[in-house]
Amino acid sequence: MEQIKPDLERQVDKLREPFRAFVSAQTTASAFLVLAMGAALWLANSRFAADYQALQQFPLGLVYGETQVVWPLLHLVNDGVIALFFFLIGLEIKRELLVGELRDGARARLLLSAALGGMLVPAGLYLAINAGMDGGHVHGWAIPMATDTAIAIGVLAALGSRIPRSVAAFLVGVAIVDDIGAILVIALVYTEGLNLTALVVAAVFLSFLILLNRAGFRTPALYATAGIGLWIAIVHSGIHASIAGVIVAAAVPARPRLRPAALGRRIGGIVAKVSAAVRPQAVLAEAHTHQRITQVERLARASTTPLRRWEAGLELPVALLVLPLFAFLNAGVRIDLDTVFGMFGNPVLLGTVAGLVVGKPVGILLGVWLGTRTGWAVPPPGLTTGRLAGIGLLAGVGFTMSTFIANLALGKGTDGLAGAKFAIVVASAISALAGYTVLRLVSERAANGTRRMAATTGVGGS
Repeated sequence: MEQIKPDLERQVDKLREPFRAFVSAQTTASAFLVLAMGAALWLANSRFAADYQALQQFPLGLVYGETQVVWPLLHLVNDGVIALFFFLIGLEIKRELLVGELRDGARARLLLSAALGGMLVPAGLYLAINAGMDGGHVHGWAIPMATDTAIAIGVLAALGSRIPRSVAAFLVGVAIVDDIGAILVIALVYTEGLNLTALVVAAVFLSFLILLNRAGFRTPALYATAGIGLWIAIVHSGIHASIAGVIVAAAVPARPRLRPAALGRRIGGIVAKVSAAVRPQAVLAEAHTHQRITQVERLARASTTPLRRWEAGLELPVALLVLPLFAFLNAGVRIDLDTVFGMFGNPVLLGTVAGLVVGKPVGILLGVWLGTRTGWAVPPPGLTTGRLAGIGLLAGVGFTMSTFIANLALGKGTDGLAGAKFAIVVASAISALAGYTVLRLVSERAANGTRRMAATTGVGGS
């Protein structure tokens, strides 16, 4: 008997696998994010607008006797919960630097060229449009620099096998380098004043995290406890708390305790003994069988890395909960006829839209052209000019990180911030639609060319 399952459990399993595939799909995560944005926009422009604003300011916190630590929900999400998103980004960056696209010199140089162009040109467009304006609007120059990886990859996933894996990997790599740039900007530009005492405390927690790593500790609770301490210190240091997530991620162990070859040798004998168990209920009835199976589990866990394990464990919660919650609380912008008709007279709005919709694709194309023209970088196979243009347009989807930077750059509750948020939504929608359309047209043209060539040469004929 291969499986010991009641009939009801077998029926539930038939539903569980499709549901798990649906939840794990990148398009599902993107859909959740888009739905959250849509719900926020609807609420902010409906008769429930006051209730939506009250929800943003709903107080949450802890009470210790006479001491209270209370934050509005919006502040708690933007300064606290979002650190999980940055922690996940940090894990992805570390993995890419160690074994991914950023480890290969030629590929890393191409991604760096593309990402730098995709950051500098949008920022330059924003600055050119907002130069000399009052109200501190010029401070938002970094808003159109970043790419929202979740939505961009979701759009790419909707194209399926039409897009080569090397092209999809290029978009992911550019988005990761974009994230590194955005993180550096947040840390270096949008830090108003530093509390040296808090920074020293943060350094102590970071040293403790590095010590845990070097000593071989793999317990998540230890890293979480030290990470929370570092986050609290960063909150009081003057640096934005999101940086704490990236710093903690850098200390997460990336090496396995047991090599794969050693795992095969050590696990083989144990599996043979477990397989010899005849009784269907051996795991429940025989202590030694249970112990052998748990030993296999421990060995398997020792052969993986905490970085990979925690990254995989956080992907769904961040994609389905953290980012939609951030979008829901931040995308609620009041849109009226004055806002729409005043678009062309609002420099923040114009700079943001121009930077994301025009600056991103132009900058990425220019960066790749300069990198390949000088021989500094080599493009991957399948990355045609048309596909590169489509990738550049998709990179203009900047919702999450752009909104985050807008909150830091333009302050809360200002006209500039409202215009920037409206522009980010509009520009992201335009970029997603344009990128999808261009990539689909280019892919169909390539497929038609392949079919014509096959018909001409007789390949695939009967």
